[in-house]
Amino acid sequence: MPPRDRAKIGPTWGESTRWGARGGPGSALCPLLDDNAREITTIRSCYGRNLMTEPAPNRLRLQLTTVLCMYGGYAGLVLCQTTVSIASPEMIADPALGLDEAGFGALIGWGAAGALAGKLLNGAIADALGGRRLFLIAMSLMGVATVVFGASSAHSLFILMNFLAQLTKAGAWPAMAKLIGAWFDPGRHGRVWGVISTSSRASSVVSSFLLGALLLVLPWRWLFYLSGLVSAVIVALNFVFLKDSPTERGLASPKQEPQQANETRLGLLTWEETLRAALNHFAKSRRVRLICLAMMAMTVQMEFISFLPLYFVQNFGIESGAAGMASAAFPAGSFISVLAGGVLYDRLTPPGRIRGLGGLLALGLASIVLIRFLPELEMSASAALGVAVAATFLFGLAISPAYYIPMSVFSIRFGRTRSGVLIGLIDAFGYGATMIFAPLAGALIRDQGWSALITMFVIVSVIAFALATAFLIAEHQASDPHR
Repeated sequence: MPPRDRAKIGPTWGESTRWGARGGPGSALCPLLDDNAREITTIRSCYGRNLMTEPAPNRLRLQLTTVLCMYGGYAGLVLCQTTVSIASPEMIADPALGLDEAGFGALIGWGAAGALAGKLLNGAIADALGGRRLFLIAMSLMGVATVVFGASSAHSLFILMNFLAQLTKAGAWPAMAKLIGAWFDPGRHGRVWGVISTSSRASSVVSSFLLGALLLVLPWRWLFYLSGLVSAVIVALNFVFLKDSPTERGLASPKQEPQQANETRLGLLTWEETLRAALNHFAKSRRVRLICLAMMAMTVQMEFISFLPLYFVQNFGIESGAAGMASAAFPAGSFISVLAGGVLYDRLTPPGRIRGLGGLLALGLASIVLIRFLPELEMSASAALGVAVAATFLFGLAISPAYYIPMSVFSIRFGRTRSGVLIGLIDAFGYGATMIFAPLAGALIRDQGWSALITMFVIVSVIAFALATAFLIAEHQASDPHR
């Protein structure tokens, strides 16, 4: 996106924050928005006259509206996705379906295959259609697939609908990357991504509690119908309020900057011109290769949440609804860490990011090790359940910032106008790993028990720690102006 010069006139950041704190737009999300409470952008017309755009409070309001639309839209997508895992114990217990743990694992695997296909396709589609159009399409089709899934009984239709649902949901992340790049300065991308990422976790927390409670009084199919209805309402609101870029409201686009100290805009223009050149450029980058491998391991870690309701039912003998509510511990921890991590990520130095995210991933490894050896501790059933919930909370808290934030920020800065393609490429590696892992996980549960599956998660966590740390070190080296 070409840079735009903007002349800034008005109060300081502190004054802008106080204005938000008095109840104006941005009181909750004010750190995401422009530093100044009033800004006038001057554009020279072809006649030599100066035309002034609308003042900064309007920009603040529109930026906040954009964040809220993306937040609610992605929350709706996660609601539909969460419904599958919350309903899984009841689906497996339903004799009319004939679904076992291995079949559920295969269902999750085909969903990952749909996400993989979506990541490969939707990156280029986001660059072609723009963020708003793709975001609306993804939300609409996800809702339809969710309702049809709930009305199905055949395994083949379950697989097809979950494939289609995840294929369309995969378009949301590159679509939001385009929207964030269009609305916010690069220095605020980390904070915006941090807030948007909490949408996934906040929705998962609320969905797990709400759907779990509903599962105590309603048949499992009704969970899918209600999720589809909520999704339709969110689509309608986004259609009205979400805009593709500030230029649609007569405002200037945000300023851009080179991604790293040794990368200039001039050296990047050639590879941005064609998709083939962009893919070739990404393939030659050591950082792209490292983040792709790291995301493979971290995406498998995040897939633990899909099996949590089944884990709590089969290991602690609680009801499916209660298990759904217990599984909210994972996204609750994730919500807290991603929100804090998004604010801190832009402020930390590269060495600080290595220490912070590396330490969190080490904590995640310790948490999953505790879950693995929990049966050997010979605790009472209630105490063991409490420890398992607490360890699950820590696991979600520890691994989520490294999963959500560095890849998203790196993709926008390094990928520039091809950021949608780069995000799709990186996520494709992650979902490709999950596509292989999920069916194996289901078979392991059925044939060898939960201890075998948790052991596999321990191994994957070690790999994730090593690869994510290597990527952060490579980022530090690229940002060093003396190299």
